[in-house]
Amino acid sequence: MKLKFKSLKFSKQETKIKVIFQNIYYFYINNKDLEKIGKFKIDFDSITIKSSKKNENVEQKFNFLLGKGFENLKCSLNGKPVLYIHKNSGIPLLGSNEFGIVDRGTNMIEVKPLSTCNIDCIFCSVDHTKRPRDIVVEADYLVEELNKLVKIKENRVNIHIGSQGDTSIYGDLIPLVRKIKKIKKVASIAIVTNGIIITPTFAKKLIDAGISHFSISLHSLDQKKADLLANAKYPVKKVMKTCKFIAKNANLILVPVYVPTINDKDIEEIILFAKEIGAKMGIQNFLEYKLGKKPVNPISMKFFYKKLKDWEQKYDINLTTLDSDLEFKLDTKLPKPFRKGEIIEVELKAPSRLKNSMIAVAKDRSINVINSLKNQGKIKVKLIRDKDNIFTAVPA
Repeated sequence: MKLKFKSLKFSKQETKIKVIFQNIYYFYINNKDLEKIGKFKIDFDSITIKSSKKNENVEQKFNFLLGKGFENLKCSLNGKPVLYIHKNSGIPLLGSNEFGIVDRGTNMIEVKPLSTCNIDCIFCSVDHTKRPRDIVVEADYLVEELNKLVKIKENRVNIHIGSQGDTSIYGDLIPLVRKIKKIKKVASIAIVTNGIIITPTFAKKLIDAGISHFSISLHSLDQKKADLLANAKYPVKKVMKTCKFIAKNANLILVPVYVPTINDKDIEEIILFAKEIGAKMGIQNFLEYKLGKKPVNPISMKFFYKKLKDWEQKYDINLTTLDSDLEFKLDTKLPKPFRKGEIIEVELKAPSRLKNSMIAVAKDRSINVINSLKNQGKIKVKLIRDKDNIFTAVPA
């Protein structure tokens, strides 16, 4: 029997098979476990198994090995263990700010397919060094749950694909976009990315699939400064070339983070670049977060807006009100099954991204339980957050 896969690739090692999932995740299957099913042959995207037993369910047995393998999924970019959330995982996609779907009561819905990033920005609000594991979500599961949410909305919806990592490295991004585009009432699909792996060819594929708006976080046009801010090699010239292509074929917003004393001059150069290629600007202010990085002391929003006004006058550009073709409206809100302060019983499902935190489930919502001493079973928790159907709790 030949088993072929879209999201899996196979690489033969000495005593085991390396299974690569969505390009950047992997696990191993021992040759001995495969040989118990039958003789096998590995190709790039398929495996052929010949069983010595009649009527043996080869596919079922191999899928069992895959299931066990996914329990030991790792990321090749950072070596972290990875939680794969799929439709049979028992983990809802509503309730978390780290993965899945976020609805803030408007016609804009956030889709978060993964948490992995390919750089380590010095100002990152997430700080991946404090998060010992990553999360990746099945594309079909995202589409299935998104479809349910879109149906309750009164207006046409705008889909924003972003994450705590970088959206562009999601292996099933193009199939995901294609399937979202087919959902009735979807008006636009936007992604936010650092642009590192996006080429004009890749950008065209994304546009053809359904992406209408790109937000690219380009923080400096100077190579040394860009590398410093990214805490990694950042291909400035390549990203600029891609930006020029996107600006001609879709909607492009450059969204640099203003890090005072580090990239003041750089922001002005990016403004000129945006004007040159016909892109819009959405400058972000560096803000301090409890679990984020702090390379400098943040400035107040009042001072930040003054800087924007100064740049607006100097360069004759709109920086304080984003002139967008997207219409954002208040829309039907999902009901909250429980409220902040309430004590509820939840079932612990899997470790979350932060140390000593767990993903728990109750009433078709995911709940992030922090400071949990248990890692399985049912426990009572007290909710300390319920805003936008994003739930955080502590053991009661």
